[in-house]
Amino acid sequence: MAGKILVAEDDPEARELLLLLLGGADYSVLQAADGVEALDLVRSERPDLLITDIVMPRMDGYELVRRLREDSSTAGMPVIFCSASYHERDVRAMASSLGVMQTLAKPFDITTVHAVVEQVLHASSVAETAAETEAAAARQLHAAQDRLNALVAFSRQLFGHTRADAIPGSACRAAREILMAQCAELVLRDGAGEESRCREGGMNDDTLQRLLSASMYRELAGTVAAGGTAIYPMVPPEPVTMTRTLMSGEFMSMLGVPVASGSHVHGHLCVVNRIGLTGFTEEEVAIARAIAAQVAVAHENALRRRALEDQIRQRAAVEAEVRRLNHDLERRVAERTAELEIANRELEAFSYSVAHDLRAPLRLIDAHAQMLLDELDTTAPASLGGHAEHIRRGTAHMSALIDGLLALSRVSHVEMRRDVVSLNTLVEQARERMGQQKRAKAVEWHIEPLPELSCDAELMRQALVNLLDNAVKYSSTRERSIVSIGLGCDDGETYIFVRDNGVGFDMRFANQLFGVFQRLHHASEFEGTGIGLATVSRIIERHGGRIWADAAPGQGATFKFTLAGLNPAP
Repeated sequence: MAGKILVAEDDPEARELLLLLLGGADYSVLQAADGVEALDLVRSERPDLLITDIVMPRMDGYELVRRLREDSSTAGMPVIFCSASYHERDVRAMASSLGVMQTLAKPFDITTVHAVVEQVLHASSVAETAAETEAAAARQLHAAQDRLNALVAFSRQLFGHTRADAIPGSACRAAREILMAQCAELVLRDGAGEESRCREGGMNDDTLQRLLSASMYRELAGTVAAGGTAIYPMVPPEPVTMTRTLMSGEFMSMLGVPVASGSHVHGHLCVVNRIGLTGFTEEEVAIARAIAAQVAVAHENALRRRALEDQIRQRAAVEAEVRRLNHDLERRVAERTAELEIANRELEAFSYSVAHDLRAPLRLIDAHAQMLLDELDTTAPASLGGHAEHIRRGTAHMSALIDGLLALSRVSHVEMRRDVVSLNTLVEQARERMGQQKRAKAVEWHIEPLPELSCDAELMRQALVNLLDNAVKYSSTRERSIVSIGLGCDDGETYIFVRDNGVGFDMRFANQLFGVFQRLHHASEFEGTGIGLATVSRIIERHGGRIWADAAPGQGATFKFTLAGLNPAP
């Protein structure tokens, strides 16, 4: 068997690749996911070679090799460091300080892996060839580009997160990997000012807590939290390779930058204890700022996304409530419609009862009163005839009230049939209906041109008959009755008016005009039932209009009404 090799690598893909490359040769290969597991395997399995990554959880590669060198039983074990190519210069210096003579750069190349492993296992002292020297120089020249590529890969991973709580862990791991630090701490604040804190370190929790509790760290972290940048120890001089072993939890170096976008500070990023060096370089300060800037943008995007999701949830809740209310409204409308249909049927039944059942007793009363008058002779007391006449007048008035109620019911519920008609024509037809009345023949009419209008001709004709009859009736006490009909406009609203020179009324009682059985004059002065204007009001309302009146006692009255679609006459 060529040898036993232990591979310590926290990245599963990189670890599997090394196992695959080494498995093809005659090697026995062991594997570990971090420094602590690797240290246990070294002590139990005694491998011939250790290939270890630098940045790993719980214990980094530098600390792992340092502990091996301190133990006399493992001090001479051959070791190969592996890391990203942009860390090669730092890794070589670190390796030299620990007696590690070979390094492997990621991504791994099968030829290089086999050559380096073979060289270390056989303790080959063959000098580097010119080709190897040229390759090493080329790798150094491309180190900056490789580091940039690592930042781009980190950016893609960072902006692939859709949840704000996934950003801190990803950023901490990347900062510790790219800057080769023992641990990293990221603090972010959300829109409400609440802080979230993430820590990532190659040590146990107690050691990490002791390290981040150092007074120097707390002091410098406070400066960074206030929006400043902190680096300890200060450069220059440039950091050099560590020549001594750090105590567990010892604070050696730190780099801290604010996580800010524009003038808004969202938090800060700190990395502690540069692995293998006494401190962080100016180049690494710039890299830390680049990482922090990307974290700030990703954090803002995540906050905006969360705010948008909240708005969407709120809108969905509002829409659901609107749908519920609409459903409830539709249900209530259906219930009210059913109730209205029942009420209409009951009203129709009542109207039928009024039209037939109530009229028959009235006709009987009137007939018997008439027969009583016919049978009275000249010797009968005059008061008997007067009583009979009172009975007949009462039945006639009751019959008129019934007719008015039936008319009011019909105009409120009859189906409307709209047609475009001339209002002047309807006025003339209303006058013809009134023509047989004796008092209507002595009226002076003033009729202005009126427009055409879409309306129910029969209902509108009935409304005009009632209004004209009202005007003629209340001006009949004048020596000359004058009734005017025309168009008016007030505040941009066009209306039709019917004006008379009659007795008028007190405007304090105007609100009673359009109620059922409401009269402003005694029946002994002017006949009527008090239903005519109520009928007019219902007809106007069904045509989308309104009606009102202006009057004064002894100065006549003017009734005005609007209608939907009413325009001034051409």
